[in-house]
Amino acid sequence: MQGWLNIQSSPDELWDVYDENRQLTGRTHHRGDMMPKGDYHLVVYVWLQNTAGEFLITKRTPNKGFPNMWECTGGSALSGDNSLTAVLREVKEETGLTVSPVNGKCVLSYRRDDAFVDIWLFKQDFDIKDVIFQENETCGAMYATKKQIIKMRDEGELVPFFYLDDFFEKVKNI
Repeated sequence: MQGWLNIQSSPDELWDVYDENRQLTGRTHHRGDMMPKGDYHLVVYVWLQNTAGEFLITKRTPNKGFPNMWECTGGSALSGDNSLTAVLREVKEETGLTVSPVNGKCVLSYRRDDAFVDIWLFKQDFDIKDVIFQENETCGAMYATKKQIIKMRDEGELVPFFYLDDFFEKVKNI
């Protein structure tokens, strides 16, 4: 994951460093530098679900890693962000949409080799026409059902999210 993250943004970006217990260390890390063993940063993924049960996904531009693949919104928390503020910022940056914190819930959390990963679900309706593509980031948007997303994953059209089956299992009754 580190290599993929490193090519996605400027090394001017700073992340807060967490210890293995998800406690802030008071240190920061420059994106693009290798994360020392035992240090962690925070990553968020955000699934936006409308009242019809469909999920808003975006298409990555051809110049990015995983070119022309579909994904949910996500990224690394910047220094000073907590999980929720990172979610709100990432959704606004990547889609131009504003999510209401009362509509969201962190449904899964994982500790990976160099990151804590929080997966959020927001239940909120948006008009697909209101999505603003981020230059050199996104070039398409659509609503997709769980079945369509699984099919896209199986056909190699979706960014490979390690948590996808757990996510759908967790949110089926939410």
